Amino acid sequence: VSAGPAGMGVAIKALCEAATAAVGRGNEILVISDRALGRTRAAIPALMALGAVHHHLVHAALRTRVALLVETGDMREVHHLCMLVGFGADAVYPYMAYAAIEDMKRTGDLECEDDVSVLLQRYRDALGKGALKVMAKMGISTLQSYKGAQVFEAVGIGKDVIDLCFSRCVSRIGGRNLEGFATTALRLHNTAFPAASLATTLLPPLPNYGEYHHRTGHGNEGHINDPEAIAMLQEAATANSRVAYANFSKAHDAQVKLGALRGKLRFVTTCTAVPIEEVEPASAIVKRFRTGAMSYGSISKEAHTTLAIAMNRMGAMSNSGEGGEDPERFTPMENGDSMRSSIKQVASGRFGVTIDYLSNADEIQIKMAQGAKPGEGGELPGWKVSESIAKTRKSTAGVGLISPPPHHDIYSIEDLAQLIFDLKNCNPKARVSVKLVAKLGVGVVAAGVAKCKADHILISGGDGGTGASRWTGIKHAGLCWELGLAETQQVLVANGLRGRVSVETDGQLRNGPDVVKAALLGAERFGFGTAPLITTGCIMMRKCHLNTCPVGIATQDPELRAKFKGQPEHLINYFFLVAEEVRTILASIGCRSLDEAIGRSDLLEADPEVAAFGLDLTPVTTSAFSLTDDVTRHENHKMYDQDHNLGSVLDVLLIQKLRKNIDEGSSARIEVPVTNLDRAVGVTLSHEVSKATNGQGLPDGTLHVRFAGSAGQTFGGWCAKGVTLELEGDANDYVGKGLSGGRVIVYPPKSSSFHPQRQIIIGNVALYGASSGSAFFCGTAAERFCVRNSGALAVVEGVGDHGCEYMTGGCVVVLGSTGRNFAAGMSGGTAFVVDADGSFRSKCNMGSVALELVTEQDDDVNLLHSVIEEHAAVTGSAVARTLLSEWPASLKTFVRVMPEDYKRVLAQRAAQSQALFAPVAEPELDSPPKSVTPPTRTATPSKVLDIEDVTAKVVKTRPSTVSRPIKRRGFIEYERGNAIPYRAPEERSQDFVEISAKRDEPMLTTQSARCMDCGVPFCQSQHSGCPLGNKIPEFNDLVHKNKWPEALERLLMTNNFPEFTGRVCPAPCEGACVLGIIDDAVSIKNIERSIIDRAFEEGWVIPQPPVFRTGKKVAVIGGGPAGMAAADQLNKAGHWVTVYERADRIGGLMMYGVPNMKADKELVVQRRVDLMAKEGVTWVTNSNVSGSEWFMTTDPPPTASAKQIAESSDAVLLATGATIARDLKIPGRDSAGIYLAMEFLHKNTKTLLDGGASAAKTATWLPDGSGPGLINAAGKRVVVIGGGDTGNDCIGTAVRHGAKSVVNFELLPQPSDTRSADNPWPQWPRIFRVDYGHQEVATRDGKDPREFLISSKEFLSNDKGHVTGVRTVRVEWTKDESGRWSMKEVEGSEQVFEADLVLLAMGFLGPDKAVSSELECSLDARGNYKAEYGKFSTDVKGVFAAGDCRRGQSLVVWAIAEGRGAARE
Repeated sequence: VSAGPAGMGVAIKALCEAATAAVGRGNEILVISDRALGRTRAAIPALMALGAVHHHLVHAALRTRVALLVETGDMREVHHLCMLVGFGADAVYPYMAYAAIEDMKRTGDLECEDDVSVLLQRYRDALGKGALKVMAKMGISTLQSYKGAQVFEAVGIGKDVIDLCFSRCVSRIGGRNLEGFATTALRLHNTAFPAASLATTLLPPLPNYGEYHHRTGHGNEGHINDPEAIAMLQEAATANSRVAYANFSKAHDAQVKLGALRGKLRFVTTCTAVPIEEVEPASAIVKRFRTGAMSYGSISKEAHTTLAIAMNRMGAMSNSGEGGEDPERFTPMENGDSMRSSIKQVASGRFGVTIDYLSNADEIQIKMAQGAKPGEGGELPGWKVSESIAKTRKSTAGVGLISPPPHHDIYSIEDLAQLIFDLKNCNPKARVSVKLVAKLGVGVVAAGVAKCKADHILISGGDGGTGASRWTGIKHAGLCWELGLAETQQVLVANGLRGRVSVETDGQLRNGPDVVKAALLGAERFGFGTAPLITTGCIMMRKCHLNTCPVGIATQDPELRAKFKGQPEHLINYFFLVAEEVRTILASIGCRSLDEAIGRSDLLEADPEVAAFGLDLTPVTTSAFSLTDDVTRHENHKMYDQDHNLGSVLDVLLIQKLRKNIDEGSSARIEVPVTNLDRAVGVTLSHEVSKATNGQGLPDGTLHVRFAGSAGQTFGGWCAKGVTLELEGDANDYVGKGLSGGRVIVYPPKSSSFHPQRQIIIGNVALYGASSGSAFFCGTAAERFCVRNSGALAVVEGVGDHGCEYMTGGCVVVLGSTGRNFAAGMSGGTAFVVDADGSFRSKCNMGSVALELVTEQDDDVNLLHSVIEEHAAVTGSAVARTLLSEWPASLKTFVRVMPEDYKRVLAQRAAQSQALFAPVAEPELDSPPKSVTPPTRTATPSKVLDIEDVTAKVVKTRPSTVSRPIKRRGFIEYERGNAIPYRAPEERSQDFVEISAKRDEPMLTTQSARCMDCGVPFCQSQHSGCPLGNKIPEFNDLVHKNKWPEALERLLMTNNFPEFTGRVCPAPCEGACVLGIIDDAVSIKNIERSIIDRAFEEGWVIPQPPVFRTGKKVAVIGGGPAGMAAADQLNKAGHWVTVYERADRIGGLMMYGVPNMKADKELVVQRRVDLMAKEGVTWVTNSNVSGSEWFMTTDPPPTASAKQIAESSDAVLLATGATIARDLKIPGRDSAGIYLAMEFLHKNTKTLLDGGASAAKTATWLPDGSGPGLINAAGKRVVVIGGGDTGNDCIGTAVRHGAKSVVNFELLPQPSDTRSADNPWPQWPRIFRVDYGHQEVATRDGKDPREFLISSKEFLSNDKGHVTGVRTVRVEWTKDESGRWSMKEVEGSEQVFEADLVLLAMGFLGPDKAVSSELECSLDARGNYKAEYGKFSTDVKGVFAAGDCRRGQSLVVWAIAEGRGAARE
């Protein structure tokens, strides 16, 4: 540690030399360990230490002599293990992870009965499975091959680190050097071993830095999708607000600058701008936009169709994703809209990829890989596979679906060219695109794809979202699109290929700068995924895989889907706002269209600050044109179409011969010769049939084409219903690929003498992705037969390896032997295999299936027999005839292959069918339902099949308290409850005891289960939610688990005084609660208060004075919440803190501004003051610094000098609050009986406290009806002018005094019961509320005390000068054309309200100026202490300001946040 950052490089080199010496001594195992760290020794990051030793030994030719074992506390996750093994580790011992598991078992964090050894083994198993998955997606089969392979690319790592630790690992743009990594390591070390001056008796709990879910907090991980950006984007989209969009774009740019490569690029400023009127219109720009490939299934039908409608209206393109599409969407809606996705994706799973699907595309996208999770296919859990989704995907409801990582018909670049050709034949008018991952070498791949005659290439970035993947698959996979796109543009241009293809990119594109930067790097199309979902309501819950999306987007639960509120207009608004911003930027850089900007990377330059990070962005900004002198290759965008040679295919002849029959639906039979040059035979014919019949196809056997010869690839691909293709001969690969209801028959020439069952008659990958129809093959199929078959019937006389892999439906009959790995990943359908020699079990992958004997009593025996009969009839198969002749004896040779999940679902369906005949109790309904839903809720996934099955609202009562609440669906299952209710108004209005009753802890446990643990918690957002950034999801979860001490730790990490905020805060966290979008918010405030109250009751809160003192002295002027919070933080840091307060008690607003019934002064406020005193804070009361004016004193002399305090202190914090009240200067203001609200409340509380603790508990606490300086409301007609908390407190206090009547004036109109359009979530909801004071008056007098839309014109008084009433007038508010509100009086509405006591509760104007004047601190335009925005230092050195005196009148929670921020600064 003493060597500082420069010491790491020296230590690593010494470690390498020690390793060499150890090998020289004959050691065969070296342990690289960081366990010897301590206060004076910091750990070298394990990966750097290992990499350096590994490469050092390799260079010394010693590596094969020794095994390297890494013993480290760094390794916790799968990625950590993969990195260590990938850089040469032979074994890893994660001692810290093991210790954490043991500790969680000991403390009860792991709620299970298993022994620690079992838990550790599970952890090891999970690491092993995760590593296996990583290896699989890299195409590596053995650990030996993976070890030391370094299959990584480094981003942001400097050359000195690469050379020393990761030799030959690619790091294209440089980055952080050794000293930078050492600085980070030392910072982490200092957290564990803090400097003596900062040490307290206990270390704080480990923070959650927001690695996986967004967590607000100083120094936490930044997320592009943070609460503020999401809120501003939704406001911009729903209200079509340019102002909100500008705010969003600015916030997004700030996050991009922190966390994305494009954030380090800026537009050059030397361009000659052009008038924006000359730039292409937004309507043309939006046509270049596309939504991401989000499948129906991963998102709901409502969300999926909304995206499609919006994009179609703009002439842009939506993407179906890999889940197919309901044919009903292909028909335009009555209003002219279309739900049809223009882009149809073809992924490895081939879900729903039928000829009808492909024929209804403007573009067909081959998904080679996904940028966010390269090497992995899509995955849909069984509970999200509803009947509708199963129908669309041609699978089984309730059975999970997974796309195999590779396309089984793409094992080479030639295979890709064939698939492009196939798809072009499926729909000659559609473009064919290929989706590639942004990674090193993608440019070369893209060049190959262009030569394969793709029309369009998508470079997909690693920042894209995916809602159904494990963190291992997406967190450390993929690369930023900026690198991949720049490389692609450069390679395509250099090779003269750019003009053949259009190029698109995606990966968290969200605003105009993103789009223009992508264009300058080479893109002409732009994919948006996350942002469109956010505009339609997504709030980034990151619970997509759990089927519990509360806004109805990433869920198939009908109850939640009904919550979807998105509209196409929202997305259209957003895209046009983006396009207008694009136009502005284009004009500024001198471009009149995006075509002019494409590939102009010379218009980008690196931000000057990148040099400080060691980054070199030349690989990104290098112009593609500079790489070749051949000007004929200087093409920056797609300029001409590819030639797919569609005019020469055999189907041109077939369509000519059958055109009339297709149009009329009449039968025809023709014969045509075929050769192996004829590829994709029957594909375009099926396309024409599908178009002519709107996807319905023709009656079976309508068109029968008989071929003779050897067919080329994809014979009978996507064969449509009504089409029969009969081939006498043989066929190459991909026979019947995507079979779509047609019939394919292949048998050997009748003149052949060989035995068909011993010969391969069709090639590899036959019937891949078949969805319906039938196929009969008299002979053996090669490898990968019927992969992903989802509904076709197939008979074959033998198959090679990997038969029926990933099959999800249909029936396959194999009348002969199979190869290895049969039925791997099979989840649906049935296979029958002849197992004459009993060897089949050894060839079958038993991971997901069971083998069953077939008997005559089985239901499907007749089906099997008829299928074999048909096979014999259409192919003349001798094998089939033999089996039939020996029937039923031959039946004993068959084995049924039955997927376990499929069998389970079939059994459930059978049970449900029987249950339909059982009597069902009628639920109570508001209106007649379409159908009956189950009357009770469960914690299991909904059994309702689709949203259309949801009935009219059933009257149900959800519990607010249960014995064992379940958190996953708690927000659905449980009603909001008030675990700390108010006492009855009749009782509480008779005393000043706290108004709340005893807390209900069982209810609190249930209420905490309603917290959804949001991926982006708005409740803790410092802009819309909690200003403190409280760890709300974390302490809610701990309360749910009954771990109250741990919840306390999390609460105190951000909030010094939760007993204050839990009582008086209006809970902006609840206003921003995500659950509040669809239901009542989580009762966060009650949970927060309960944690701290129980902590004090249990004795968990004890004085913890600093162990060490810095010797620094800090003076705090002002003893309110801001000053107290700052004092608490500074004292914990070891400084000596003195707080000066002008009142006789510490607490400020909490002591004298908030009445005792809201927060008990002795039991709550003074308790905290005393605790802080025991921890070392010095309180100085009755200290009127600089002699500020104050209603509690007359012509006050200064009791202390601000300058003297500053001179005797190392720093001064001004926390004097906003004490100058807003007055009402109207005629009669000088009448007696008119007071400022704070004077009334202060004197009331002081009288109460001076009367002793028992005074609060009795209604007769006022001695003889008066007190020292008391303003008594007893028997008086009280008028309170001004609402808010202070006005309500005046009402409640007057009631307790025994006021004769209480009226409350509010100038603004009565708020609505729900949010208005200009008050979107997550803003604080401006809705009508009834607080405790209002309720007490209404209970006593029978009427709410508030009068809205009323303005005070004059105070009336009697001849003694005492107020007798207030003359008022009613007002109305109107909005002018500019959107500004204006008020005018309503004629003839004058009214006089009688009054003996008037209290002015109209807010505060700022701090008293005495202190600022003495210290010569500047004030801002509002009269507050001036400090730089976001900071707390004034223009006087060593003087800081915090709280209401700096930011203006605000909440107690903001005051605490201000104090903490000032202390940090």
